[in-house]
Amino acid sequence: MTTQLESKVIKVPATTDAPTPVAASAAKTKRSLVPSGRTVTVLATQIVIIVAFLVLWEIGANKGWVNPLFVSQPSAVWDALTDYITSAQMRSSLAATLTAVVQSFVIGSISGIFVGCLIGTNEFLDRVFSPFLVPLNAVPRIALAPLFVAWFGLTGTSKVVMGVSIVFFLLVENSRSAVKGVDRDQMTMAKVVGLNKRQLMTKVILPSAVPTIFAGLRLAITYAILGVIASEMIAAKNGLGQDIVRYSSEFQINYVFAVLIVLAAIATFASVGSSKLERRLLRWQD
Repeated sequence: MTTQLESKVIKVPATTDAPTPVAASAAKTKRSLVPSGRTVTVLATQIVIIVAFLVLWEIGANKGWVNPLFVSQPSAVWDALTDYITSAQMRSSLAATLTAVVQSFVIGSISGIFVGCLIGTNEFLDRVFSPFLVPLNAVPRIALAPLFVAWFGLTGTSKVVMGVSIVFFLLVENSRSAVKGVDRDQMTMAKVVGLNKRQLMTKVILPSAVPTIFAGLRLAITYAILGVIASEMIAAKNGLGQDIVRYSSEFQINYVFAVLIVLAAIATFASVGSSKLERRLLRWQD
């Protein structure tokens, strides 16, 4: 009987059909590269809406349904856009604006994340400074732009301070909430196993808070652009915001739309780039 059982066990075939981790990963990547039917439908619908809007806009301007002096028309905007993006004025304005945006984002994000994490991990500091965060965030930054101009003059510093004032408080509140939202059970277990404050921060708090902080950084890029453009529109020597004001005062609406298209392209590029960077840096969570 023992011989029979052993022979039966030996005859059981091993399972070899299970895909290897590499093959499964490759199949998953291949599926992700192929757009689904719903994605194609959504994209096609978006294109149809945009084309229909542009055609209706062009027809309305040609038929006199709208006044081209105030709303322009797509063909004229396209001519202005091609002229503007090839001009030295655009290169100078773009350089001034992007420089201020990058400086605002870097300074505001680094300082905001540091202060937010500091407040969020210290109960005493949290109780002292938290009541001030809401009213400071509620103050419209655009109202402070004349003050910044008076303090720093028509320089790039006033634009940078304007952008930093928005990004800093946004990320302070974002980082503070991310740190305070860490699972309390994880914090308790970390303290039980004997982690010190530095290890607690690097091994528990920051890994748990990083996704929320990255979401705040993605939003902060857009607000840095808005802050700099608003400052340039109020008072500045150069920049895309100053181009908008000048073209508007000269009733060159075509060029106003051209500058707005450039700004929309910058914001889109920044948003898509930050999203891709976030997914790449957070691959360790998968």
